Formats: sequence, structure tokens, C-alpha cells
Amino acid sequence: MKLKCDKPRMTKFEGVFATLLFDLALFGTSNPVINGIIYLFTTIQNSWDTPFKNEAEAEHSITEFCHRLDIQQKPWIWEKASSKYASLNDFFSRTYTDDHFPRLGAGMVIAPACCTLQIYNNDATMKSMLIKGCEYDIDRIGLPKEDLKSYAKHRVILGYLSPKDYHRIHSPITGRCTHCKLEGEAILSASVKFFGGKFNILNENKRLVIVLETNEGLRVALVIVGGVGVNTITYENVVGKEVQKGQELSAFRAGGSAFAMFSTKPLSMVKELIEVADRARGDHVEVQVGETLAGTPKAPLHGIVDK
Repeated sequence: MKLKCDKPRMTKFEGVFATLLFDLALFGTSNPVINGIIYLFTTIQNSWDTPFKNEAEAEHSITEFCHRLDIQQKPWIWEKASSKYASLNDFFSRTYTDDHFPRLGAGMVIAPACCTLQIYNNDATMKSMLIKGCEYDIDRIGLPKEDLKSYAKHRVILGYLSPKDYHRIHSPITGRCTHCKLEGEAILSASVKFFGGKFNILNENKRLVIVLETNEGLRVALVIVGGVGVNTITYENVVGKEVQKGQELSAFRAGGSAFAMFSTKPLSMVKELIEVADRARGDHVEVQVGETLAGTPKAPLHGIVDK
């Protein structure tokens, strides 16, 4: 777990593109111009599904992609040799070899993805400090209505996956799935480069809402958000099934992505996350999938319990 004080990772082109179109919203947020731009960019991103002609092309394309985005190549930690991937999207949604998959932490709640995290003490704090340029409302995310008050008063974890990251999402806890629904299916999603832009990504982007409940009655809601180019969020509907901590829940194909995580009860978050939330200055923490984020209310890992 690494503390960072700069903005989440992206290439120079991504930074300029995201800032002008999405953070500053120079072309607005909903009109033929911006909708056309989003559609064009989505079409380009989705061209990553075009199959490679042969193994030589696959190896060359993926090697170049890894160099451009600084994706690890030595040692090669991915499930297939570069020449064996069928398309760029096939590699984008890659997974690790069994020997290189990050180790799961011992805590009750783990990181669901390789990403950068930002923490806010509650929904109101997040809305006032970060999501203040749009008409965000927790009621419109798609979370089950009966738990909205509980979700709103506890800490919110936001995660951003850069294009270089491993793009599969795993269960943060062990529990029974009580809700699994894709919201905004027909939407061409805006950028997820900045949660704090003028686009209301938690209410208006395509998003998969999953709720997991432990035997102790803790419910954790994971809102998996698609960004530009992410017109495919693949997942299995596991409602009614027991899900293990670290079990794969969904994957993204092409583009950036993000998630928000809410809980119905206070969590004993690890010290690094508490410090980021208390500083409230936009710091973020880099984590690997499976890293411990929180213990339990009765047995905090660091003696610090969520308020």
C-alpha cells in the first residue's frame, strides 16, 4: 500500500483529453457534440476486439502496448504468452498466472482491484469535497433503498483503475450476494478519469451494483463503474449465492474503469486509509487486489474504528 499525493495515473494524452472534455466539460455534459465525441471514442476503444491476424502480430502489438503503458513484462506474470492473445481486448482483460496472483490479505475487507483509492468519511463529505460539479445523489446510484441511510453515514472508498492496471474486479468480503444489477445499460459512459469532474458518473455511467452480506449482517455495496470505451462489463449474476473473499465478480474490456464501495456498518480500516480520509486533501493510496483494507468492528487491525 503506497501513499500518493498526486492525481491518479494516466498518460499525457489521457490527461489532456480527460481534463478538457470531462473535468472542465468545455463541450458541456449532454448535447450532440459531446455525445458524438463519446460515441467516437467508444467506437475506437471497442475496435480493440479486432482479432490479431497471427501470433507474430499479437506479440508485436501487445509488446508495444506494454511499453506504452508501462505494463510489466519481465518477469511475464500473465496467464498466456503475448503471442497467444486473440485481440488487444483479450489482453486488456488478462489475468495473472496462479503463481503471480497477488496474495489475499487476512483482513475482513480486501481491495477488490489493483487501483488507486480515495477515502471519504461519509457520502456528504464526498459530495461536498469531490463530487460538487454535478447533481450527484446517492439515491440514484441503484443501491437498494432500504440501506441508503446506512451507506450514506459511513466511509466511502473510491477506486480508479488506470488503463495499465489488471482489469478484473474481485469480491472484497465473504458473504451472500443479495443484489446484482447492471444500471444504465443503454448509456455511452463518460470518462472515469476524475470522480470530481462535471460528469455525474456514479448516477449516469453504466455501472454494475453488487451487494454482499456477511453472516454478521454487514452489507458491502460495490458499484463498478464503466468509463469511455467500456461498453462491456462482463459478470455472472450470483444473487443468492455465497461468494468468497477474492472471488472474481466482473471484468472490463477496453478503457478505464472505477468503483465505489459503501458499507452498512462501521469498518476498522487500516491506518493508511484512515490517515488519507482524515487529511481530506485529495491524497490517494495505491493498492494491489487482495490487500487488506479493513478488519472487523470487534477486532480492528490497527485499533482505529470507522466513525
